[in-house]
Amino acid sequence: MGTWGHEIFQDDTNCDLIAEIIDSENPLQTIADSFDKAIDVAYFEHEECCGALVSAAIIDAILNGTRYLEEMESFRFFVEANRNLPVDTLKPNAVKALDRLLAEDSELNELWNENEELYSKWKDVVVQLKERLQ
Repeated sequence: MGTWGHEIFQDDTNCDLIAEIIDSENPLQTIADSFDKAIDVAYFEHEECCGALVSAAIIDAILNGTRYLEEMESFRFFVEANRNLPVDTLKPNAVKALDRLLAEDSELNELWNENEELYSKWKDVVVQLKERLQ
């Protein structure tokens, strides 16, 4: 069983996806693809939700200098090394993907909605991220 918490980097799936983006040959395209998957599907599956969330966090960190609770050292190194990555053009799709993440047809939203204690905290994290990208 994996670990997950309401903060972005408290989730094992998110951490795995960060590593995939960092290790990809074209991280900008990988980030863009994660948003396209969010926008172009009828039902937003768990792993695709996580990919969009992580990609939005990368954009936020690069553009706004946001530091995340429990962020991984490799994430911070990636952000510092990629400060000039032209991610600003991806902001509109990131916002659309985060809207989809909070919708009824999002598996991640459904899973968090089952947790009465932490759902509002998780949702706040997503909403605040979205507001920073608007």
